[in-house]
Parts: sequence; C-alpha cells; structure tokens
Amino acid sequence: MKGLILAGGFATRLRPLSCSKPKLLFPLVGIPLVDRMAAWFARGGVTEVILAVNHLSDKLRVEVSRKKLDTKTVLSVEETPLGTGGPVSLARPILNKDDPLIVANGDVISDIDLRGLITSHVRSGAEATIALVSADDPRPFGLATLDANDRIIGFEEKSETIQSPGWINAGVYALNPKVIAMIPHGRPVSLEREIFPTLASQGKMRSWKHMGFWYDIGKIPDYVIANRQLLQRAEFRETANAETGMLANIRQPSYVGRNSTIEDGAKLGPYTILSQRVSVKRGAEASETIVFEQTSLGENCMIEDSLIGEGVTVGKEVRIGKGSIIAGQVVIPDRAVIRPGSVILN
Repeated sequence: MKGLILAGGFATRLRPLSCSKPKLLFPLVGIPLVDRMAAWFARGGVTEVILAVNHLSDKLRVEVSRKKLDTKTVLSVEETPLGTGGPVSLARPILNKDDPLIVANGDVISDIDLRGLITSHVRSGAEATIALVSADDPRPFGLATLDANDRIIGFEEKSETIQSPGWINAGVYALNPKVIAMIPHGRPVSLEREIFPTLASQGKMRSWKHMGFWYDIGKIPDYVIANRQLLQRAEFRETANAETGMLANIRQPSYVGRNSTIEDGAKLGPYTILSQRVSVKRGAEASETIVFEQTSLGENCMIEDSLIGEGVTVGKEVRIGKGSIIAGQVVIPDRAVIRPGSVILN
C-alpha cells in the first residue's frame, strides 16, 4: 500500500525557522517529522511513501537520501504549490491502480490507527474515508456533518458562528482510485472544497473517529505546544548516545538527542528539547526551549522559553529572553542580550 504526504506549501507560518529548513525536517521531540511520519505509516501497513513537496525540495531530497526510514520514500516535486488535491493528481503515474491511497497533511502528528482506518474504509464500500478528531473549539477548522451511520453528509466551513464542540477533519484520508481520477490535473485543487463536497452529497464518504492524540503543527505556537505535550509521553522520550557530564543538571521532562554533548555545570529543563548533535557548554542554562540540530550553546549562556534553529552558535554569556525565535545558521556573539519576544533572522 502507498501513502502520500502533502508538504508542498512554503510553511510561511513557521518562519523564520522554515526559511532554511523544510517543514518535514522540523524536529518533533528531537526527531525529524518525516522520520516520525514514515514510522507511523509503516505501522499502518504502508510500504512506500510519496512526499509531495515544493519549498526547499532539493535540501529535503538530500537529507531523505541519507536516512534509513521505515518505508521506501520517493519525492514528487511541484513546480508551484498545487493545494491538497493537485499533488495527488500529479503523483497518479506512480500510484497503485487498484489500492486505496493514504493521504496525510504534512503538518500533522498523530497516532491515528491507519490499519483500522483502511479496514473500515474497505468494509464500508466508501470511495473516501476521512479521519475525524473531536475539537472543543472547531472554529479554526470547520465541522463535519454526520448522519446516523457515520457517513459524512456535509461540512460547515470555518466560522465564528460555530459554538459547540464537534468533529473536525484530521487531515488524514483513504482515497479510492475513482476519487483520484476525479481530481483535475495540472492546476491547484482543494480536496476540501472541490472533491469532498461532491462525494458527501453522493453518500460516498465515511468518517473514522480518532480518540488518540492529534496535533496540527503548522503554526509556531502549535508546534511548541505539540512538542511539550508529546514530551510527556514515554514513547517520545527515548534518548540514546548522548554524552552528559556527571555534574550536569537535567530537569524532567526534557529530551537530549543522539550524539549531543552536555558539559558539567549545564542546566537543562524542564521542557527543554535538544535535537541531534547539540553541544551545551559548561554553565549554560536552557529552560522550556527547543533546540534544532547541530547547534552550540556557549558557556554560561541563559535561554528561556525560546526556539533555536539548526546550526546556530550561541556565544558565551549570551542572554536570550522569553519567547524569542532564532533562525537557523545564526551566530550570536559573546555576551549579547536578546530581548524577550525577539526574532533573529539569518
């Protein structure tokens, strides 16, 4: 079975971190999102994943080629962003002609049971099945309208008039080949606006209600929340091959990525997440902070509630105030003071 991850946008809501890093390479509790999504697809019985990409596709291609992912992975590159439907049509020549296709938004992290979703989809005879999650405030997402048999009969678009909790589109779908054939080729297409309403009106769309965790990490505040909440789950906290000084102080929950080095006297946490190959020098302190890979935190620096991109050098005795975002590849000189809420570009 094949799957397709929709990641063709420019990730503008994740800037400036996304200026130098494709969204699929963003660390999620220290591990790149593409690694976690490939493992999730593999558990669901998917053997090959197509990455529908555009922004920084060359960089993503290089990085993915170096990885040993849990599924075979190929890239389908869009010359211009094609929405949620156009990438499916673009990939049509390499899809299985007889099997359903699993499609997932590239800014979703979840434990949706893909095997269960597929089994339900096939048994129901539906042409499309959409995973739904319950939201206390569905206004940013819109509501799915269901009948008594869990068929989706319509959608209420994003609106301030929606007052009550309800089931929202989780951005994970099972689509039959007939649905894929419906999608216009060579132009941007919205599955949600152009394809799904037609299927719903014909009674050909089913729902799969998911009760586990689900996060949309397409915006920086949501990305931070997802990291912090997932950090508390045991399966997301496994740490290996990190070198930690005997006198280092790591307050839990925290995560230290592979091949990272923490010197004596450093203080981390709570809610500090280090990706792979991060260096923390003597006396450095970081709390409630997410640090991307290959970054160095200098001696006696202090960082609070911030995001630090990949390949950043933080000098000695630097102070980075709460809510700051440091883009990738930035060098912060010794003893610099970054005011709270600052955004530092490369």
